[in-house]
Parts: sequence; C-alpha cells; structure tokens
Amino acid sequence: MSTIEPTNFHIRSPHYRILRAEGAQFSQYGAAAIAASFGNVEQEIAGAKHLGLADLTTLPRTGFKGIDAINWVRSQNFSIEEENNKAYMQENGLLIARLADTEVLVLNNLWEANDQCALLESKFNQEHPLRCYSVPRRDASAWLLITGEHASEMFAKICGVDLRLEKFSNCSIAQTSIARINGIIIRNDINSTPAFHLIFDSASTDYMWTCLKDSFTEFKGSCVGFTEISKL
Repeated sequence: MSTIEPTNFHIRSPHYRILRAEGAQFSQYGAAAIAASFGNVEQEIAGAKHLGLADLTTLPRTGFKGIDAINWVRSQNFSIEEENNKAYMQENGLLIARLADTEVLVLNNLWEANDQCALLESKFNQEHPLRCYSVPRRDASAWLLITGEHASEMFAKICGVDLRLEKFSNCSIAQTSIARINGIIIRNDINSTPAFHLIFDSASTDYMWTCLKDSFTEFKGSCVGFTEISKL
C-alpha cells in the first residue's frame, strides 16, 4: 500500500487530522484511506502484541434490525446461532454480531479490500424484506481496534465489564459504557493476539481516542497501523 493523502478520498476517518498529527501514514484500502502505519513496522507489530490502538473506521460495516432481521440475514447463507451477545465468523470472513433477537451488526472481513457489506446491503435493497430495516453503521459509527496482552487491563480503567480473557471469551460481546460513551465491544482475536473491536458514535471519535490513549499510558501502549495489524 502506497502513502496517500486522506483528503483525496470521500471515505476517511472523522479524526484523520489527529492521526496525521500523531505520525500516521495513510494508504488506500478498497475505496477508503486508512491509517496504515505510524513509522516503524517491527516496533508496531511488537506494540500491537503488547497493547495497540488502531483506527478501522474507514472499513465497511453495516447492520440490520427488526423482528425478521436475523432470519433475513440467515437467508443470505450466513450462519447465526441462537445466543445473543455473540459474534459469529462466516466462511467468507464476515463477522456477524448478534446484539439481540432483533438486531445484528456486520463487520467486513478485515483482510478483504472489497466491500462485502455493500453486497449485503444491495441484496436488502433488492428484496425489501418485511419487518427488517437497514442500520447505516458505516455512516453513524466509529470503529477502533484494541489489541494485545494488556488490553483487558486497560479496559478495566474505563469500562465496568470484566473483559479478562478467562472471563470474556473469544467472540463475546459487551454492550456497555466505555469512558462514559455507549458502545459495543466485540472480542475477536487475531491469531494468538487478543483483539477487541470497539464500535461507538462517530461524533465521539476524538474524545474516545483521547481517553484510550490516556488509559494506555500506564501500560506503555501505542498507536498501530493497519499494516502492522495484518501481520499479527
């Protein structure tokens, strides 16, 4: 991925200016500009394994809500089990988070530059399923990723849910308050590295980034780019 300017893209992080000021180098990924690196690949890979913070806000995501939302998503050849607050990995790498009996959140495969969520939204617009509504997650929410062995300890400073690895199993979901902002935490490890997706209101992106970086200080956490995340 070559370095580019985020201002050249319609899809960019709402706080790209802060990322750029902190040394982020941006690259094109799909139709968007993403913070690919902060300078030193080897150091960032080590940082991501220790405690890393990455901005994935420009990656595709979507959601569906309503009495028949889960059944409709299942009809698109996706597997969703009966337990709420669980995420279900699909064969194509999509991660479908069952938030309730009436709502799902869909995260694009991190390693797939094509917009898989757009295909699902297109099917929805073609079929117009009854009692199922589209939720514009990409437009309304931010998406950060917290990785590393100290991630659970860091969360304990800003979140009341016990996210210790032995208590909060892989693919578990917490819908809770993080730094006094309502959000969704989804654990989805990257190989052997603990990883937590954080989805919340995009209007609070600057605030959440600042709170997380403040909480990172005690554990010597660092900002990491998408390139380093992909090498975990």
